[in-house]
This record gives sequence, structure tokens and C-alpha cells, in this order.
Amino acid sequence: MDIFNKLIQRKFRGIAGERYEEIAKRYREFLLLPEEFVLPEVRSILMPIDRFSGEIPESLYETLSAYIEAKVTVVYISEKKTLKIIEETLGREEAERLRNAKMEFAEKLSGEIASRLEGLGLRVERRHFLGSKSDDIISLLKDEDFDLLVVSRSYGSEVTKTSPISPIVLRIVQHVEKPVIVW
Repeated sequence: MDIFNKLIQRKFRGIAGERYEEIAKRYREFLLLPEEFVLPEVRSILMPIDRFSGEIPESLYETLSAYIEAKVTVVYISEKKTLKIIEETLGREEAERLRNAKMEFAEKLSGEIASRLEGLGLRVERRHFLGSKSDDIISLLKDEDFDLLVVSRSYGSEVTKTSPISPIVLRIVQHVEKPVIVW
């Protein structure tokens, strides 16, 4: 807090006069304490992807390159409910064909992202499975002690002008206590 007191004193010197103490009291809750300046150590990053995620911007790769010692887990989750509905309507054979196509796509997409992240000096683990895109990400964050979540704003569904972040991402962000980068 001492840093901010000095900053405020410098900023309001000759302007606020004796009102400085009143200003500091009123805005104290908005000022960071010195211990809040420390960036948390990031050793493990969870990065869920899917067909809606889109191209990862160069700026995100640059940001992630700051965490050289971190391990990034790239996760592709295919919605189990969707495959179940397809199986019930089109049959088991069609559902299996779709499942295999999704897993091929997941392997290709996660491979491209993994090789790019490895090129930045990060360790990468890839996972693909059937489940719930929101529930499983929330569980992974809680159970496996990831330090950071990096997720596309369109993870799980397309975004629109009226909904610039997918409902799945909103649900995930509301239920986790870890730092999140939404790109």
C-alpha cells in the first residue's frame, strides 16, 4: 500500500491538500496491496479446444511463451450427449463413424497446437475424450490443480453479436476460482 500512498501523494500534491486522507480512505478498496502485485506462478495450464475454438492468435502464443517451465494440457472433449442423440436417431454405425471422425479431427487439431507450443519451449500433453465440455473442464481444474485456464471465447458454440462469449465459456468461468485467459 505504501507504493500507492506515495503515488497518490505525488499525483494530488498541491491539488487535494488535506483531502488526501479522505481520498485514500474512499479508494483503498480499489488499490492493490504490495502482495497483490506478485504474479502467481504458473506451472500447469489447461487449454480446452474444439471445432468452434478457431485459430489461435499469435498474441496468445506470445503470452504463453512467458511460461517456459509450464506444462500445457490441450484437451479436446466431444459432447457425449450429442453422440448419444445421433446414435438414437441415426443408429449405432453412424454414431461410431461420427465419433471416429471427431477423434481424427481432435488428434489433428491438438497435434498442430501442441507442436506450436512445444516450439515455444513448453511441455505439452494431449487428451481426447467423450464427456461434457463444461462439467469436465470444471472438474479437471478442481481435481488436477491447474494454475491457469486458457480458453477460446467460442469454445463449445459459435459466438454472435448478441452473445460474444459462448454460454459454455460463461458457465466455466463462473464456476472456477483459477485465473482465466479468454481469447
